[in-house]
Amino acid sequence: MKYKFLLILAILFIYASSCEEEVIIEPFNHAAQAIKDNDSLVKYFQTHFVNTEGELEEMTEETTGETLLIDDPKLENEIVKYSLGGEEIDLTLYHYVVIEGSVSDTVTRVDQAHIKYKGMTLDHDEFERNDYGLWRDLYSGVIPGWSYGMLHFKKGIKNALIDETYEYLEGGTGFLFIPSGLAYKNSGELANKPIIFKVTLNDIFHTDHDKDGVLSMYEVEEGGKYVDLDTDGDSLPNFVDNDDDGDGVLTEDENADPDGDGNPSDAVDTNRNGTPDYLDSTTP
Repeated sequence: MKYKFLLILAILFIYASSCEEEVIIEPFNHAAQAIKDNDSLVKYFQTHFVNTEGELEEMTEETTGETLLIDDPKLENEIVKYSLGGEEIDLTLYHYVVIEGSVSDTVTRVDQAHIKYKGMTLDHDEFERNDYGLWRDLYSGVIPGWSYGMLHFKKGIKNALIDETYEYLEGGTGFLFIPSGLAYKNSGELANKPIIFKVTLNDIFHTDHDKDGVLSMYEVEEGGKYVDLDTDGDSLPNFVDNDDDGDGVLTEDENADPDGDGNPSDAVDTNRNGTPDYLDSTTP
């Protein structure tokens, strides 16, 4: 009798469960969030300015007459097409250069950068900072907003000190105003929040990600623009592919950089057909 009672309870439980309304989880709307983030950033620009100390400040009766960010020609933006939730979303990233930087050395999104930074919300609540600077890989070690935003700054001067340590001076300094889609997206404590980073670019290290003898910065530039070059069409970008032309011979063994400076401008072209051996799968 006891087992019969338990069986009846189990059947009733299964029946009740099957009668529950099916819960449908809607996918997160990244495109709508991008619009919301941009509206929040524009509202911020309408009420804040950069003061004479190079800091962000909210407009008050005492500071009336200062140039609001929304009217400040130093505030610039770019549209970043970024894949979120399986679709390509247009995200607006803003940057403001306070100090350009004293050393003209181009940084790309596949380099490492030594950066001093402070991260905060639009309410100026600080959530992260480093006052000395850390090396970060702009390709894989930072949020996308940094990968794009840091390209607008130049590095500083590395100054040796008497105790054999060193300091950085006159690095490119400014602000990155980053929508959540290029920051922490829709997860974590900063989910769906546009954020601000004050950054200083101290130094740059040009990286060779695939150790093929060609610096990554020369494997992602075409016509002055960043692109994921993939010569052999194997879905592996050249800068992380140690056999760029897919001919079975490693790039480093195809005289891609005879003078050893990481720049393949002097690469060997055996066939003299305008395509260097390391990119030419027809080369014997």
